[in-house]
Order: sequence, then structure tokens, then C-alpha cells
Amino acid sequence: MQIANITRKYLFLNGNREKIELEDIDPEMGHERIMEHYSALYPELTNANVMDKGIIDGFHEVHFQLLAGTKG
Repeated sequence: MQIANITRKYLFLNGNREKIELEDIDPEMGHERIMEHYSALYPELTNANVMDKGIIDGFHEVHFQLLAGTKG
């Protein structure tokens, strides 16, 4: 039996519909803490949801998806 080390990949789709890959700064940190860390650089992340997409192409993909809604 062989144990594989799976790397996490964080993706954020910003307001301009650009897909931005974010580095996993600490494998010990949870997804919410990673999102909180990057919210200083990308303020949109303060209103995002964490979407765990599972294993895709050998990476554990986690997407930060913006909440859709209207004001008023």
C-alpha cells in the first residue's frame, strides 16, 4: 500500500470572472483560515463560500465562490 500526498489547490473566481489560483500557505490551516488570510488582498472573499470540489487532476481543489445577491 502506498500513501500519496495530495496538494491542495485554491481557486477564486473574482468579480471580473477571472480564475485566480491561490497558494496553500500552510497545509495545517483550514479552508476558512486560508480564505480569511487572502481576504486582505481580495476583499470579495469576505462574502464568499467555501466549495470543496474533491480530488481533480491529482489536486484537492477548493473553490472560493462569491455569494450572488442584490442590494435592497
